[in-house]
Formats: sequence, structure tokens, C-alpha cells
Amino acid sequence: MLIILGSRTVLMQVRKLQATAGGTFLVTLPKDWVEKLKLKKGDLVETEFDEGSLVITPANLPYTAESRSLDIDELKDKRFLGLSITASYIQGHDVTKIFSSSGKMQPHHKQWVREALEGLMGVEVSEDYANHVVLLNLIDPTKFNLRERLEKLSGAALAVLRDAILALEKSDNTLARDAYYRGNESARLYRLIMRLAFQAARNRKLREEMAIPDISTVIVMTIATRELGRIAYYAMWIGQHVAELTVKPEQNFISLIQRMTRVTADMQVQALKALLSRDLVSANSVFQKMPQVRQLYQSGFTLPTKYPEGDAYHLTLILRDLRAIAGYAVALADDAVLGMFVE
Repeated sequence: MLIILGSRTVLMQVRKLQATAGGTFLVTLPKDWVEKLKLKKGDLVETEFDEGSLVITPANLPYTAESRSLDIDELKDKRFLGLSITASYIQGHDVTKIFSSSGKMQPHHKQWVREALEGLMGVEVSEDYANHVVLLNLIDPTKFNLRERLEKLSGAALAVLRDAILALEKSDNTLARDAYYRGNESARLYRLIMRLAFQAARNRKLREEMAIPDISTVIVMTIATRELGRIAYYAMWIGQHVAELTVKPEQNFISLIQRMTRVTADMQVQALKALLSRDLVSANSVFQKMPQVRQLYQSGFTLPTKYPEGDAYHLTLILRDLRAIAGYAVALADDAVLGMFVE
């Protein structure tokens, strides 16, 4: 039986279980599978009972690099090409080949490729020819700890948010733009974490090396990474909105934003603590703070209307983005509760 799972092809066969005289059991393996793995009589295999499945793995299975090819002639849109390269990266491919089925890549195609690489960590152009470009990922996933990467992403997002709000208080456009650009760097870290999670989900040995107990934990951490990625995204845009202001807001608006920021930042910290420490009390504290954020949002929603249209627009978006961060902190706390009950 042949099963297609995304970019993966899975072979499946039904085999009859045989009994030995000593009371143990054995099952034969298809010859072509054994040959494909370059195994021979006497080689060692690992057997594992994993969540209701019997898993047989070669004891010394070498790492096999995964690759993907993209036809530039089918991806003529710059944004679509960038998304495709990013998807290949996140899915864990070590090599991505961009080629032209018509025989020649245009100069602007190669420029699009290089611009896409700016958003990815650890990728370089290893081959550059007239009709194709090969991208090589240099990151060793075993050198990373998912928990530590999540803490770093959360810390980076908090730093961006706090500097963006400080820029609002001081009317400092330079600091605001710096916060925005650092937010872009957080996006690169987010994509790296998603890549590590995808790789861990697909490789049991890699999970062991990364100290991840099971596939369920990977799933929860992948969902949590998504929430933190959205938090980092909105923190970045608060910096951009502050940088676009032409007048300094009145103190009543700034005070309200400061209060919202303190509550929202604490929600994010407590949600991450709940996730990493399996702390139900911390998760519950996040849920209890959300009504306070809604109240502050409602009380401040009309304040921007007194400003010029452009400034009113950006001030409104600052309020909205802070509320969005709080919402994703609640989602992160939800993920933490889910992780507590995963067996």
C-alpha cells in the first residue's frame, strides 16, 4: 500500500505475526525495505512500543538530508516564491532547489530568492547557475532546545513591545523604528522554531536528542510557537505605528496604554510559565486578566478620535494590537492547559 502524507511517501504492508516455540513472536520484513536501508543479517535494530504502535528502527540509521525542488516558472509571483521557499525551510528540507523548466532563470528571479533568504536563519546559496539555484540549510537541529528557543522568542517579543511603548511615552521615532526592525528578527526566530518542531515531529531519534519526550509534546509546542509568533508580530507593528505618529498623544492616552501594556506583558509571561512549567495556577491567572484588558480597550477606544486622521488611525491600531497580544496570551495559556493533560 502506498500512502501520501504531504511531501512524504509512506509504504505499508500487512504481515502475519508468527509464534515461536519459546512463546515469543516474530514478523518478517519486506526484502526491498531492508535493502533500501542497507541492512544485512546480524545488524541491530531498536524495537519500541510507542503510543500503541510497534516501532522498529535501525540502531545506526544515518541521517538522510531531505530536499525539495521548486519550478520558478510555476512561481512567477514574488510573494508566492517567498512563501514556497519559507514553507520548504519550515518543513525541514535541508536542500531546496529553485530551477527553471524553460532553461533559464531571470535576474529578478534570483533577486527574489535572495530577498526571501533574508527572513530565514542558517540558509545560504550553495549553487548559482543560469537555470537553477540551490539553497543549503546549515543548522544542526540537535544543537537547539525547543524550550529555550520559545523563551528567547517570548523575551524578544516583550523587549520589542516595551521599547515601542517607551518610544510612545518619549515620542522617540528612532527607538520605535528600532523596535520594529528587531521585531523582524523575531520573525526569523519564529520560522527557525517552527522548522525545529517539524523536524522533531518527523524523527523519533531527533526528539530524543532534543530531549522531547513524545510527539504529543511536539504538537503542543508547535501550536504554542504559533501563538508566540503572533504575539511577536503585533509587538513589531506597535513599534511601526508609534514611528508613524506626527504628534505626541496626551497623557491620558499614554497612561491607558501603559496600563494595558503592563497587564498584557504579565499575561504573556504567565502563559509561557504555565506552558513550560505545567503550572495551572499561572494559566488561570492569564484567563482572569483578560476582562481587565477588554475594559481598558473599551475605555480607550474613543480617545484617538480627537487627533488628526492619520494619527488617530495609528493610535487605534496600537490599542487593537495590544488587545490582540492579550488574546494570543490567552491562547498560549490554553495550549499550556492542553499540554498538562497530554499523556
